This record gives sequence, C-alpha cells and structure tokens, in this order.
Amino acid sequence: MDTNENPKSWTQSLRKKASRAHSRVPYVNKLPFPAVAIIIVMILINIAAWIVAIIALRNHPGLMSTATLAYILGLRHALDADHISAIDLMTRRLLASGQKPVTVGTFFSLGHSTIVIVTSIVVAATAAAVSKNFDNFSHIGGIIGSSVSAAFLLILGIMNIYILVKLIQQLRLLIRTPPAQEIAFKIEGGGVLFSLFKKMFRLIDRPWKMYPLGVLFGLGFDTSSEIALLGISSIQSAKGTSLWLILFFPLLFTAGMCMLDTTDGALMMSLYSSATLARDQIAVCYYSVCLTAITVVVALFIGVVQLLILGSNLISEKEGEKEFWKGVDTLGERYDIVGGSICGAFVFFGVLSVLLYRPWRRQVDRRRAHLIEIDESPATADDTFVAGPDIIAGTNSGAIEEVEVITVPADGKK
Repeated sequence: MDTNENPKSWTQSLRKKASRAHSRVPYVNKLPFPAVAIIIVMILINIAAWIVAIIALRNHPGLMSTATLAYILGLRHALDADHISAIDLMTRRLLASGQKPVTVGTFFSLGHSTIVIVTSIVVAATAAAVSKNFDNFSHIGGIIGSSVSAAFLLILGIMNIYILVKLIQQLRLLIRTPPAQEIAFKIEGGGVLFSLFKKMFRLIDRPWKMYPLGVLFGLGFDTSSEIALLGISSIQSAKGTSLWLILFFPLLFTAGMCMLDTTDGALMMSLYSSATLARDQIAVCYYSVCLTAITVVVALFIGVVQLLILGSNLISEKEGEKEFWKGVDTLGERYDIVGGSICGAFVFFGVLSVLLYRPWRRQVDRRRAHLIEIDESPATADDTFVAGPDIIAGTNSGAIEEVEVITVPADGKK
C-alpha cells in the first residue's frame, strides 16, 4: 500500500466495499446504504460505551444495575412523542428540498443530551454538598424521583391508549375505503415543546442544525426519563459515589437515546424516499399502531413496577402480603433484568409485527379488491360511498385532526 495515499481515497474505497457488502445482504439491501451505515455506526458506539462502562465499574458492581437503568431510560426517552414528531417533520422537509438526511435524529439527540449531561453533573455536584447537611437526603430524593417517574410513565401510557384507539379507528377507515378514494393523512406532532418551537423548524435546512433545536427541547425536562436520570445522579452523589463514575449514567443515557433517534430518522428517510412505501398509508398506519401499542404496554408496566417498588420501600411492616412484597423487593433488585427483558420485548414484537404484516396485508388487499368490484358496478344514487369527517392520529405523537374523506363516484370523476 502506498504510504502517500490520500486518506480521502482510502475512505472512499472502504465505503465502496461496504456498499457492495450491503447490496448482497437480503432484506437489508432494500434500505439505502447511508441509512444502514449510520445505524451500524451507532450500534458500534453503544457497544464501545458499554465496554468502557464495564471496565470502569468493574470494582463497583452495585452501580451496574443503575447504569443499565440509565441506558434503558435513554432508549425509552427516544420514543417520546416530541422526538418522533420533530425527527419526522424535519426528515420530510429536508427530503422535499432534495437532500437525503440520515443524521437528523443523531444531531437532535446530541443537542438534547447536551443539556441532560450538563444538568446531571450540576445536580450530582449540588447533591454531594447538600447531603452533608441532610442525612435523609438520599431517602427523600429516592421517593420524589420514583414518584415523579412513575407518574409520568403512567400518564404517558394513558395518553397513548387514547392515541392508539384513534390510530386503530384510522386504520379501519383506510381498510374500508376503496383505493379510488383519497384520504388526507397527516403526521404532525402534538407535544407542548413541538408546538412551541414549530416555527423554528423553518430555519433548519441542514441535518446539523437540529442540534440547537435539540438543546432547546432539552431545556424543557418535561419527561419522566430525564427527571429519573437526575434523581439517579443526585442519589448516587449523596451516597458518596465519585462524580466521574456518575458521569457514566448520562453518557449511557445519551448512547441509548442517540441510537434509537438515529435509527428512527434513518428509517423514516428510507420510508419517505421510497415511492411505494411513502404512498402506502395502510403500511404507515399499521406500523404506527404496533409502535404505539408497544409503547403503551412498556410505559404502564414500568410505571406500575416503580409504584410497587416505592410502596415496598415505604411500608415498614409488610404484614399480610409478605410473599407479594418479597417478590416486589426481588423485582427491584433485578431491575436490570427487567430492563433487558423490555429491550428484548421491543425487538421481539417489532420483528413479529414485520412478519405478520404480509399475511395480514394480503387479507386486507382481498377485501379492498372486493370494494373495487362494487365501485365499478353501474352507478346509482344509492351506490355512492359516503364518508363523513373522521378523527385521525399521527404516529405516536398525540396529533389529532378532523379531516374530510374525498368521495369519488363510480365514473372516476371527482
């Protein structure tokens, strides 16, 4: 190899080899190479982060479960409505301008996590000073942190149940509607921060400009994940844990959040740049239902578990239901296993939804084909399909709008 070889040409050669390898992998080759590449890079970064964390925490085994919890909170936080809405909107906007943005979620997440990291350090440093004067700081902080986290998770789960019902109604409407008819389907965020910063989205014309927007979103601290992470940092600091070790919690939080946000943005780019999938409203709505359903189950499950663990810690004399509270205590001690199981459930049900889509879609297409036959029959006054206003919801974002279904008569003229 020539020692004077241009580094740029070396990277181009590596990129070409990776692109050829990507083209030979079944199913994966259906996704654009840049999208697959950025997802693989984020996975490798997450693996590296965990290797460093395991080495650094090898003499502190008690902190491993806390580090796992921080990582899981980052994964969960990436599924928040404002994240999905912001990334979705900007991906579509940049695609419309002729770009192929695969790093929208990455820069948004990095900006968001910058505030989380800085605030966690400040909280940990402050907690260390306060804990010297208040012996019960750790106990009180744990109660407050767990209560707020559980409350937000339960509220999130209940809100997403409402969104899930509306999504199912929209999916049923799409299935009942003949292909000759058009339905206005709009995905838009409904979060408070999303509405507040919506006008700023017009200033963003490059993926890297999502970083300052992510910083602004991070200032809100309106989700249970961030609040819980700050509670973790303060409690560990109150126990005398080194600030350098505490820093691993927000870093792992960031790694998990960046990985899912990046994957979200890259897959959205792949979806919207596909001429077939971008127009397939049934597919979009189907996967929206699956994602929202998983979010509901996880949010409610973790919220209930946190409330039970909190109740177990507050009840000094656990009479009557001794075995039950012992089980709750065991669950609290094995929270890392619970988190790993949740991550596995996300993967399992995600893959299951993909596998079930094709047979389900074949049944749907047969039903819609029957609607086409009815639509092509001789038109009478009674044959016209009439559909009034319908309530539809955006992808896991809380957006609900009233739209009209445009009716097309049998002769095909609007």
